[in-house]
Amino acid sequence: MMKYIYILMLFEIFSTCVLADESEDAIVTEVHEPSSTQKWLELQRSGKAASTQAQPISGEVMDKVHQRYIKSFERPIPEFYEHEMPATR
Repeated sequence: MMKYIYILMLFEIFSTCVLADESEDAIVTEVHEPSSTQKWLELQRSGKAASTQAQPISGEVMDKVHQRYIKSFERPIPEFYEHEMPATR
């Protein structure tokens, strides 16, 4: 009787190992098509569609950008941001 129990235990362990190996192989071999968002991000990252011409910012616009940047230093950065939940309609 004990012999049969040991055989059943070994069979159970072996079958569990085989199933685990099969599921790992399925995960490794699974290939998915990139989403449109992933494709756009890759296009940006690679620079393949980037313009070859420089696109400078006009002096007036650059001035406003710089003023806004300097103004951002007027207030200290809070240690914690407090936010309220929006009121429900």
